[in-house]
Amino acid sequence: MNSGMGLSRALRRGRTTIATLAVASTVAVLCGPTSSAEAAALPGRLESGRPNVLMINVDDLAATDVKYMPNVRRLLVEQGTTFTDAVAPTPLCVPARASLLTGKYAHNHKNWSISGTNGGYKGFTGRRNTLPVWMDKAGYRTMFLGKYLNGYGKGSERYSSGEPGWDNWQATIDPSTYHLLSPKFNNNGSIQSPGLYSSVALQSRSIKMIKNAGTNVGGKKPWFLWVNYVAPHAGGPVEASDPKKRYPNQPSLWLENTRPMGADKGRFSGLELPKTPDMFYAGPGQVTAGKPYTAAQKRVMRYVYQQRIEAAQSVDRAVARTIAHLKNSGQYRRTVIIFSGDNGYTTGHHNRLGKLWESSQSMRIPLIMVGPGIPKNIKVGSAVGNPDIATTVAALGRATPGRAQDGVDITRVLASSVKAGKTLYRPIPVAAWPTLGGTTSKYRGIRYGRYTYVTVTATGVPVLYDRAVDPYETRNLAGDRRYAKVVAHLKALDAKYRACSGSTCPKTYASTLSTPAPS
Repeated sequence: MNSGMGLSRALRRGRTTIATLAVASTVAVLCGPTSSAEAAALPGRLESGRPNVLMINVDDLAATDVKYMPNVRRLLVEQGTTFTDAVAPTPLCVPARASLLTGKYAHNHKNWSISGTNGGYKGFTGRRNTLPVWMDKAGYRTMFLGKYLNGYGKGSERYSSGEPGWDNWQATIDPSTYHLLSPKFNNNGSIQSPGLYSSVALQSRSIKMIKNAGTNVGGKKPWFLWVNYVAPHAGGPVEASDPKKRYPNQPSLWLENTRPMGADKGRFSGLELPKTPDMFYAGPGQVTAGKPYTAAQKRVMRYVYQQRIEAAQSVDRAVARTIAHLKNSGQYRRTVIIFSGDNGYTTGHHNRLGKLWESSQSMRIPLIMVGPGIPKNIKVGSAVGNPDIATTVAALGRATPGRAQDGVDITRVLASSVKAGKTLYRPIPVAAWPTLGGTTSKYRGIRYGRYTYVTVTATGVPVLYDRAVDPYETRNLAGDRRYAKVVAHLKALDAKYRACSGSTCPKTYASTLSTPAPS
């Protein structure tokens, strides 16, 4: 049997094998297909036509939270491919979302804070040259739902008909985005208050959008829907069991927390914080760890963690109901689902609460792909980042990006990794800037294979984690003489890629790690 015909049949049936994924070199994979025939043979491509794309983003969902989401595990993890080293190169809401809109690293799109200089909705430029614009030009029906960039809805845009490129625009408006019991929406220029818990409102609207899109032009026009769930991001309104109500005279205990749906409140009341070495750790060499927490603060942190997991249950149910609708409407087999978080989240790890830290708990995001030709129930350790997701969506839709892409097409990474039967390696530049605005970075560096190497700007102190021997990143090995060659190599990679753009960003994956082993 002709191998191309066999792969096409596998794609039509939504199945694949390792053999049929042998479409790229085991040594390196480039960012984009070189021909239309190759494009049709890659995971997610259909023999005729192009797939629908459902991109689900969950705010502040850490990669480690997925184990508490049974529907996501059953319907996505077991039915698709999980990227175990997916990261947010700048782990914060706005820069992560701007990368999803542009396929660019934060040092290029320069939207790296949630407010202030270069921050938030007002700081995002080039709105007419984004992923939805490219997909719209490629013939897709484009739909947006949920949280956009921080600050959206506080100005005149509150009453606009939507952002460029979107055919159907239903974004939550700030500050109501974080009123989880009753957010307000800009529905194509009309302000609506559904009076529903955030995840329920988003689930209901997403199903309606998919239903309408499925009948658009006889259902022949492919669609791209980006749904942005807010839970488990911190939000309100404050309830009696929250720290501010329980400890009104102790501000030190007012740790930021979320608001679960009423049906989920207390479901994880017995859940303890992870008993991992990085929990509340600030040992030798932890130059970026926070101040030690008191016993009372640790108890509140456990409550914060419990509420986050409870809030995620509403998203878990929403995913199940959305997939059920796709199956019932006959659209499932023609749809690629990309499930991810915008950044990771720390709840006591390294004595921190939140994101934007250089640790894996802050950087790592869940990333799962399901759809035609995508292998079921496998894990791929090859590193990918937020910019790659935008590049991949454009490639799936055969859309032409209006910006030189920093990212790579993940389906090619998947094909090459499965063929090689091993993890493939590519450096990813990482950086962070002040949350509330500023042009001086907090840290810059590189994440490559087993290593994370960053330099803290304020002190100039280098930090090296070797996750192969220290997976929870409790030891800074930058000053260890055994790692001198490793540091020198990573420092050179950092210098090479910290200002990369387009073709000068890392695009190839190698079958072996070029960084020398510690001696």
